Amino acid sequence: MNMFVSQWRAECVRILRSPFFLLFSIVMPFVFYFLFAELNGADTPIGGTTWAAYFLMSMTAFSLIGSSVSQFGIRLAYERKGGWMRQLALTPLPMTTLVAAKIASQLVVHGLIIALLFPVAGAVYGLQLTAAQWLACAAWLWLGSVPFLAIGAWIGTIRSPEAATALSNIVFMGMAVAGGLWMPLSVMPAWLQAVGRWMPSWHYAGGAWSILAGEPVDRASLLILGGVAAGFVVLSKYIVNKREGF
Repeated sequence: MNMFVSQWRAECVRILRSPFFLLFSIVMPFVFYFLFAELNGADTPIGGTTWAAYFLMSMTAFSLIGSSVSQFGIRLAYERKGGWMRQLALTPLPMTTLVAAKIASQLVVHGLIIALLFPVAGAVYGLQLTAAQWLACAAWLWLGSVPFLAIGAWIGTIRSPEAATALSNIVFMGMAVAGGLWMPLSVMPAWLQAVGRWMPSWHYAGGAWSILAGEPVDRASLLILGGVAAGFVVLSKYIVNKREGF
């Protein structure tokens, strides 16, 4: 337990000290949120709520997906290339403890992102959400980021950090655009709408959109996100065991 706590603390400090975390997980979502909220009109009705509330969930999902898929995955790839993961395998620290500490630290960071984005957006635009809606959306987005951490772990198995960076950017931006995080699927071409409805990013943000509209989260979203989490965890474990013998 002490090894887990120590590793968890170290990982949290490491992430928070990264300039990439500050830029891509905090600054960019804030900039895009306020820009699009002003362009589209904060009070414009959409999905049973207002654009300001709707797009807040979109940008929070965008931030957490980026933190999971891009930053987490790329960091793992660089650690693997530098031999850090193999060196840790020779220490008394169990690999399962290391992985658990990394995931736990990312979840702490995700909670921090939500704790920053929600109050600021709510104060600026005076979002009229109930306490239950705020808490439910925060809990959904926080827990729902786990499948994307699994995708990040898969990207982190790539031996080349350069290839991992390219792939993570493609996956991240592809899910953001096709998943309706930048603009609602309803305004996209029919073929892209069909693709978007299968994207885990759409189901992820869609859970928060449903909560805003006073509707239950779709069971299909739970199944798809759960399947993504389980599938990529198994795939990552298989690749690591086969290639590196952990």
